Amino acid sequence: MNRRRRSDHSPVLLTYTGAQIVLGLVVFVWAIQQYPIDQRITLTQAGGREGILLGLVFWILIGLLGSTRVERLHGHGVLTFHIPFIVAAMALGGPVAGGVVAAVSTIERRELTELPWYGTLANHAALTISGVIGGLVLVNTRAVLGTELAEAEAVELIAIVLGSFVLTVLSSGMAVGTVVLRDRLSLGEATRVYDASYRVTAASEVVLGWVLAFTYLAVGWWSALIVATLVLVVWQGHDAREIATHDPMTGLLTRPGFDVHVKEAIKATERRGQRAALLAIDLDRFKAVNDQYGHAAGDEVLRVVGARLRGSIRLIDAAVRRGGDEFGVLLVDVHDLETATALAMRIHARLCEPIELDRATVQVGASIGLYLVEPADRVPSAGRMHDLVDGLMYEAKRAREPLRVARTAEPVEHAA
Repeated sequence: MNRRRRSDHSPVLLTYTGAQIVLGLVVFVWAIQQYPIDQRITLTQAGGREGILLGLVFWILIGLLGSTRVERLHGHGVLTFHIPFIVAAMALGGPVAGGVVAAVSTIERRELTELPWYGTLANHAALTISGVIGGLVLVNTRAVLGTELAEAEAVELIAIVLGSFVLTVLSSGMAVGTVVLRDRLSLGEATRVYDASYRVTAASEVVLGWVLAFTYLAVGWWSALIVATLVLVVWQGHDAREIATHDPMTGLLTRPGFDVHVKEAIKATERRGQRAALLAIDLDRFKAVNDQYGHAAGDEVLRVVGARLRGSIRLIDAAVRRGGDEFGVLLVDVHDLETATALAMRIHARLCEPIELDRATVQVGASIGLYLVEPADRVPSAGRMHDLVDGLMYEAKRAREPLRVARTAEPVEHAA
């Protein structure tokens, strides 16, 4: 299964990411110079420069605050807002305005400096391409319908909706391609393990974009700023909950917060037949690091392990520090045992990579137990699942194997 793993820092993925950035910018520059995109296709009489400035101001505001939010939350629980400002700029300033905001979004500081890449820059470059192609859709929709802009304002509204749809579909498609390269999955497998939360987030961002545009049209530019401020207030409430349910050292979930995700996965299995996989992970040779280099070095190893776990799982999955050097992962909505095993082996290989400390380079291993939860007469309770996966993990450790696997048997008795 190791052959399926693709590092976040692989030359292929980095080349793909860089190519998408260049492609997006080239297409954008070419389109605004060569294609007669009609800037009059907006929802406001002002259009043009005003729409560009609106999108840029709001993007910079939330982009900067989002960067500090990532640092405060150790990178977890983050929703980045880019699409709404592209949609708002497209609606208020025309397709070129949307393309400008998309181009700026491609070079956001956080995406350039934070790891893992996971193709985020490629996705943002896709927004650049999408913003331009969306603009072409705006123009061509009006041409196909054969209606002058001044005669039917509904035509421009339909065109902008189609442009926004194109933007969302293309950026999602770019994300799928990145998953294929990073995880070395087939296209069919990638569509099954692709982050559902990204699709939900993209949809909600498009809605936010329309809210920004319409509040601006209904009241004034400052009303859209109020909407952006409300988003920040929601963030603050979300951040307080996130901090309370996460381990301060690693940024991973604590056991109570993790169990909420496990119970939700059990409900999804019982109601919708979705499979989930629970992993228990115990580090190997961690005590030797503490004994030889001290507890400060051990703490640094734990922080690195936490970061690697966050970077190895999908957005819809969850990771926990259970205590000491024991961790856990919940993989939700997995297609089959093979897919779950491939994801587990990717995590194992990532944790076994060398760790650079101030005084030395160390390498810890990991023993993993994997329990696949499938639709059955009776799905195990959360407590029973933890017991089962712990047993598998200790079996793997005793046998010096990287992974031990089991799956739901039928029927499975509930734990008391």
